[in-house]
Amino acid sequence: MTRPFPLTAALLALTLGCSYGEADKFRVIWNKTPESCATIGWCQVDGDPVGVRFIELDSQREGVGEIAERGLDHVTSHLDIDSYFVRLTGLKPDTLYQFQVLDSNHENDALTFRTAPAGAGEFSFVAGGDSRNHRDARQRANRTVALLQPLFVCFGGDMINRSSEGEWRDWLDDWQLTRSSDGHMVPIIAARGNHEGKHDIHAFFDTPNPDDYYAVQFGGDYLRVYTLNSNITRAGSQGQWLAQDLAANEGSHWKIAHYHHPFYPHQSGKREQHAQYNAWAPLFFKHGVELAVECDSHVVKRTWPLRPSTEPGSEMGFIRDDQNGTTFIGEGCWGAPLRANDDDKVWTRASGSFNQVNWIQVTPEKLTTRTVKVDSIDDVTGAIDPADPFKIPEGLEIWEPESGAAVTVLPLGDREIPIITARLKLIATEDQATGGTAVRMERAGGRVGEDYQIRYTLDGGEPVATSDLYTRPVPVGAAVRVRAALFRGAEIVTEPVEIEIGGE
Repeated sequence: MTRPFPLTAALLALTLGCSYGEADKFRVIWNKTPESCATIGWCQVDGDPVGVRFIELDSQREGVGEIAERGLDHVTSHLDIDSYFVRLTGLKPDTLYQFQVLDSNHENDALTFRTAPAGAGEFSFVAGGDSRNHRDARQRANRTVALLQPLFVCFGGDMINRSSEGEWRDWLDDWQLTRSSDGHMVPIIAARGNHEGKHDIHAFFDTPNPDDYYAVQFGGDYLRVYTLNSNITRAGSQGQWLAQDLAANEGSHWKIAHYHHPFYPHQSGKREQHAQYNAWAPLFFKHGVELAVECDSHVVKRTWPLRPSTEPGSEMGFIRDDQNGTTFIGEGCWGAPLRANDDDKVWTRASGSFNQVNWIQVTPEKLTTRTVKVDSIDDVTGAIDPADPFKIPEGLEIWEPESGAAVTVLPLGDREIPIITARLKLIATEDQATGGTAVRMERAGGRVGEDYQIRYTLDGGEPVATSDLYTRPVPVGAAVRVRAALFRGAEIVTEPVEIEIGGE
């Protein structure tokens, strides 16, 4: 149903002066095509939910055309919190929209959001996570979002400390502080942390996959944002999906990943994530993921561009590679208890410990990331200039380590791990497994250096950088399927070969 849009700028000003009314805990969510789609989420205080009324606004914030209304698409009831969702589609790119949540008792506040550009554009986004304990710090970080007015927020989990009704109600109320003074809301792309329950993110943010891993594509092939779930098996179906999706989207100009647990934390009390490294790091390198945002440790870190390697000069399976590597930033600090940054690596660019968010500016030529210290946000006197949105507002406190205040990331483009001409041969001493059967592995053809290794599995699985290292013939006492490949550090450089040995 459509009718002339009643919310002029004057009426908008009046409605913004009112209380939340009968609906609250508003969310604008991106989980598919942000230039043409957005999901509006909210909770109902009283009355019956009806849907959403929305309209395009012009540069003077006046309605263009006629109002549209859409009814409910989805309802969740989780932790005694009912969330209502309307999935808007068919929107225009790079366009300001005004919306109102409709219910049976009240006309709620008029709010706005902007869709993403249709192609290569210039915009910023905020990334971070771990807001779980200290509401005052969390609220300051949220007010920082309101000040910066990014196109969207990537939130990397641990929104709450304990998965409970009270904590989620507080968090969703605090999220309203990301709204600007004129009622503009910033869309969120949400990831799961270890403090969220299994169903929390899906229930409160209408994620397209109940396992909370998915990708959002911006501007055709301009930018692809991967939301990964480090709280479930990193390989398995998630790893297979990631490998397939990265391969299918090789043409994306920018590829960015965000998730909760860092591969190798910069806090000594946090556990190293070797399985995650094995599942994701080679894919990041192979398919040219330029930037990864990590959380969980409650410290601040930046790395130099990294590629997987165990060659001399590497540490924890990574080595600095300014031309081909992925840059990692993080690790949390949206309000969770701060910890000591006491586990730097040789490839750490800078680390610290303070409440912060990452402000990332996107252009076709480069990504520029700065770390904003949020504890002084209420002292900022400047504001974002719509005519120059990348200009740092007067008084905004930017972290300035010795390595520099800004990190510049250049596009990697498409690339493949080089496959060398050498091949492997697997030779069994007998066709059937006996007490004396062994499998010998040899390089056949091609020239390779001494820094190449053969790694193998005995269960038919794909060889990876942590598979057993071949040093001598492998004894086989039962039926097995042996698979092997040649590696250079963490990089696989030949196609796997296999041989089956039958049982007695």
